[in-house]
Amino acid sequence: MLPPLAVLGITNWNVFLTSLLAFFALYLIISITLNLEMGYAGIPNFGKVLYFMGGAAFSGSVAIRAAAWITHVRGDPVGLDNFIIAANLTTILQSNIPASVALIALTMAIGGLVGGILGYISIFPAIRLREDYLAMLLLGSAAFFQIFLSNYSPIINGSLGIGIPNFFAWAGSYSTLAATLLIAGFALVVYVYAERMVRSPLGRTLRAMRDNEAASEALGKDTVAIRRNVLIIASIITGVAGALYTIYSGDTNPAIYDRVTWTFWPWLIVILGGVASNSGVAVGTFIFIFLMQYIDATKYYLQNVLPFDVTWLEYLLFGSLLVVVLLVRPQGILKEKPSHTLTKSEISGIVGRLDEKNGEKSGTAAELDGSPE
Repeated sequence: MLPPLAVLGITNWNVFLTSLLAFFALYLIISITLNLEMGYAGIPNFGKVLYFMGGAAFSGSVAIRAAAWITHVRGDPVGLDNFIIAANLTTILQSNIPASVALIALTMAIGGLVGGILGYISIFPAIRLREDYLAMLLLGSAAFFQIFLSNYSPIINGSLGIGIPNFFAWAGSYSTLAATLLIAGFALVVYVYAERMVRSPLGRTLRAMRDNEAASEALGKDTVAIRRNVLIIASIITGVAGALYTIYSGDTNPAIYDRVTWTFWPWLIVILGGVASNSGVAVGTFIFIFLMQYIDATKYYLQNVLPFDVTWLEYLLFGSLLVVVLLVRPQGILKEKPSHTLTKSEISGIVGRLDEKNGEKSGTAAELDGSPE
């Protein structure tokens, strides 16, 4: 019988929990933006990896070039001597916190900018194509962009990829934890922003557009502009997520941006947690990431037990989970809640004020009726 730690597959809980938090926050960002697009606005975005990959690749390319320029390090930052330059830059930035913070901000800004530009480019087919054709076009666009990055060297050295300096080197052994907390903090901001958006008049407009676009247009809503704004905002946030992943991992390579990991898994999370339910997406993200991390840590202990290669374990498990959810609970773990225009306390206050006014009017009418003519 295997010892308990071997059964759990977790020999270092600090590493496991840090990785769990980092990927939970990262996938929460992507899944929340997908929920805004697909769940609330009805845009079937099967090209999430496009914005994530664009933000990661261009932000990493600009970051290492900017770091080399600031620290006066010579050489080609995205050439064959890239990893040597990245290591030298890490040593220099270890004692230069202001430069590190500035480079982190620059990396996130570039990621958001590139994501927004790619989102703006996606506007035109989003306006003109029906949902099924739009989904196929975005999926194909993501594959084309990955091929472009793999064969165009000036951005991230083609298929070889590049490494970037550790911007949290000043944190010492806590550098990975610091990067994780940065991603978690941004994920919290995105979640709060999404919740406030969907509970606002804009959120109710998104639902109306999703459920009946013709009726929304008849009521004077510019559905084209709304779809454009949602796609751009979601793309900006996804681009920032790509930049944060580059900072966390310390490198960027076209091979790691596959459509299964960064498009199909977020779709599974949204369906599992609940379409048009941000809290459901958060629950679905945690379940998915916990299972993914646990399977990754324990699957090789099952090599002699399973009748197939353990490499396919996660695909079989999550594929089966998707089928079960669609059959048993198609609305997801937490189904969509109605969006109330006002809170109960606000409604009670309005009713109370109306009662007071009605009471004053009744008293005035009684005085008039009883007064001599």
